[in-house]
Amino acid sequence: MLFKPTIHKVSKVPDQVPLRIVLVVPFMLQIFAAVGLTGYLSLRNGQKAVNELAAKLQTEVSHRINQHLDSYAAATRYLTQINGEQFDLGLLNPQNSDRLVQFLFKQVKTYNVGYILYGSKTGNFIASGYYRESTIPDHGNPDISLVLPDRYGNPDLYNYTTNAQGKPIKLFEITKSYQFQKEGWYAKGIQTGKPGWSEIYQWETNNYPLAIATSRPIYDKQGNLIGSIGVEQRLSQISDFLRQIQVSQSSKVFILERTGFLVASSSDAPVFSVVNQKPQRLQGTQIKDTLIQGTSNYLIENFGDLKTIQTSQQLEFMLNGQRQFVQVSPWQDEWGLDWLVVVAMPESDFMGQINANTLNTIYLCLSALGLATVLGIYTSRWIARPILRLSRASEAIAQGELDQEVETSNVKELGVLAQSFNRMAQQLRDSFTTLEKTNQQLELRVEQRTAELKYAKEAADNASKAKSEFLANMSHELRTPLNGILGYAQILQRSELMTDKGRKGIDIIHQCGSHLLMLINDILDLAKIEAQKMELNANDLHFPSFLQAIAEICRIRAEQKGINFVYQPDADLPTGIRADEKRLRQVIINLLGNAIKFTDQGSVTFKVETIRSSQLEKTTQNFYKIRFQIQDTGVGMKPEQLEKIFLPFEQVGNAKTQAEGTGLGLAISQRIALLMGSTLEVQSELGQGSTFWFDVELPEAQDWATSSRVVHQGTIIGYQGAMRKVLVIDDRWENRSVLNSLLEPIGFEVVEAINGQEGLDKAVRVNPDLIITDLVMPIMDGFEMLRHLRQLSQFKDTAVIASSASVFEVDQFKSVDAGANEFLPKPIEAESLLQLIQRYLKLEWIYNNTTQYIATKANINKLNPETITAPPIEILQHLNQLVEMGNLDELVEIVEKLAQENTQLIPFAQKISEFAENCELNALIIFMKQFIMNYEL
Repeated sequence: MLFKPTIHKVSKVPDQVPLRIVLVVPFMLQIFAAVGLTGYLSLRNGQKAVNELAAKLQTEVSHRINQHLDSYAAATRYLTQINGEQFDLGLLNPQNSDRLVQFLFKQVKTYNVGYILYGSKTGNFIASGYYRESTIPDHGNPDISLVLPDRYGNPDLYNYTTNAQGKPIKLFEITKSYQFQKEGWYAKGIQTGKPGWSEIYQWETNNYPLAIATSRPIYDKQGNLIGSIGVEQRLSQISDFLRQIQVSQSSKVFILERTGFLVASSSDAPVFSVVNQKPQRLQGTQIKDTLIQGTSNYLIENFGDLKTIQTSQQLEFMLNGQRQFVQVSPWQDEWGLDWLVVVAMPESDFMGQINANTLNTIYLCLSALGLATVLGIYTSRWIARPILRLSRASEAIAQGELDQEVETSNVKELGVLAQSFNRMAQQLRDSFTTLEKTNQQLELRVEQRTAELKYAKEAADNASKAKSEFLANMSHELRTPLNGILGYAQILQRSELMTDKGRKGIDIIHQCGSHLLMLINDILDLAKIEAQKMELNANDLHFPSFLQAIAEICRIRAEQKGINFVYQPDADLPTGIRADEKRLRQVIINLLGNAIKFTDQGSVTFKVETIRSSQLEKTTQNFYKIRFQIQDTGVGMKPEQLEKIFLPFEQVGNAKTQAEGTGLGLAISQRIALLMGSTLEVQSELGQGSTFWFDVELPEAQDWATSSRVVHQGTIIGYQGAMRKVLVIDDRWENRSVLNSLLEPIGFEVVEAINGQEGLDKAVRVNPDLIITDLVMPIMDGFEMLRHLRQLSQFKDTAVIASSASVFEVDQFKSVDAGANEFLPKPIEAESLLQLIQRYLKLEWIYNNTTQYIATKANINKLNPETITAPPIEILQHLNQLVEMGNLDELVEIVEKLAQENTQLIPFAQKISEFAENCELNALIIFMKQFIMNYEL
């Protein structure tokens, strides 16, 4: 609508007392309420906040200490147990003291323990560790020393400093008549006969450090005691950790044994005293720290016996007129340690600052209240009038009366506001006038743009459909000649009359054709993904063998290039999974192939690990999130290259490596990963290498089928049984010629037909055992032919293999629905075709090396074991093991000795020697088993 620019002035609003009251009184009441509530809540909730804060801090500190003690004890137990097992397995030899002490040196340096000790029943003592709390001032390794026995032909022990390699370089102390058998780490394990902790003890040298040790007795295979291995830890490490925990300014953290003796504390006061130059441990009630001493006294008074504390306790008590917060928590170890962790903190550490802040808050609130009251009264008078005028004018504009103008105020800011309001009102009037015209123009433009978008969408759909049809037709046209090229290349490769030069040429033809086929497949895969026609076909597979096969393929390529290939499977990988085997293999091999291609030196690492596993509710099926990671030390990439590598036809690297690919591999792999619910990630640095990875969540397959292993027994030259008839239906002569040349030489009768109608007629006439048919043919295509064929009763069970250059899944499914048993893509691979023929016709192939094996087996069967004297069954079994191991030299040597010792064994020995000299392992195995079976019967 249009507004008439009639302008009138808004009359002045007279002074109104209610507005000033509304401005001042609520503000004053708010300040009063805020001040009173602040003071009340500060006094009431101060103590509660302190109690909650103290409890949370104590719980958190206790949890951290328990975690540290768990790690401290677990590392010591683990090292003791693993060293004992290495002694049991013979990996450590206590007789070789130099090697043993080097091993202990390495462990001390790696695991950061105090000492690792070994004592034998015969009195030998070997150790390595940190002799002093601080570094040794002598030259050499300042941290770790070695203790070696009998260094100078007497039972005294000698302490040496070491170099960086752990070799003794300087003697710094000799211990006279050292009796380690009396120390707790040795005596405890020998007494109990099992691993355990010693009692806490102190050294009588070197500042009297407090220590504790684990030990494990060592026995020989007959159960006789050999000695004991131990690991010693200084408890000062725990005290150092406790001092690092800052709970509050005056808080203390300490650890007690159930007997009340101190284990460690955060106080600088020592946990032991020295009486007559002998160290004596202190109880918590004896330490020269007021808070620790008072807390220990309170715990004894409250509980009587510290052994009664079995759960974490939150306590309070008064010390010197001040409240103290205490938390005591039991900590236990699976080898017998039983300690109490105590956290004590004064309430004054928290309340002092809270009280000061509360008073400051109250004073500030009162001051603000007085100032705000005075200012509110004066400012309300200046603000109320202009605001009321603006309010009335705004209300009028809201009701559609845009012809408003407000009188300016004497207050500068309110005057500017009134001027702005007047300009806004004028702009609104102008804008509404312009808006009405613009709306009419926009309606016309929207209608025009909608029509353009509709036309563009139709054009894009038609272009996409035309592209898919073009690619499908081009695929068929390109694969048809490729089928002839690759088919005859495979046939010529199998010819025995080919010269080396000719065979090399045929190999080049096969390689070039295979490369062209790879380009066609890549472009079709990309087209199917873009058209959203690619789908994942999941199946159950044996995961370890699937990964191992990929690793072996890529390992050969890496070794040919002279680089290392490292395969690192996770131990927690599932045995069976359900996934699209073809697409998953395609992505992994593509990434591994790129890594090998762009790596000239160093290594390529293939790592597969389980990130997490989960189970769906109401089902028993487990899901595993698995990460596939490929890391190389190749050329790497720049940041700007990383942004383009997943685009089609984009390549990086030098001209040589670019020429080896199509630039489609990563683009296709990225889109396949998206179909799997994942995405390819990459990190790379130029000149340092690259790391690619992707995470896929896969369900576990409980009933997975183990993949059969194919044994290459040689070239197929025929099959056993009567001649079989194969009907080949294809409109292209080169395709029929490939199958004819492949099947006729090995004994099949091949009948050809050029279309579906002719194929159907010849099938009725010759009644073939197997039919191989194309799908796209004139007159009658393969689909219609299959439907007519299956309607005839005599062909309901006849095996039919559909073979086509079309690689779209819809054609494969249509062929199976029409009646085909299998779908075999073109170009046909001979091995795949022969496997299908063997399966459906239940054939037994004859290989070029089978005749010799059958003849050998027949000659062996003619031998009568009863006419040849054989050695005893024990010797026969040993000889059979040598045959299975392929150790023919030792086999011949043994039978010759047998013949010399017993003349009746000469025929047996001669036969064995004859087979061994001719390397007839199969004959040897059959010959040996005949005699073994006679004994068993």
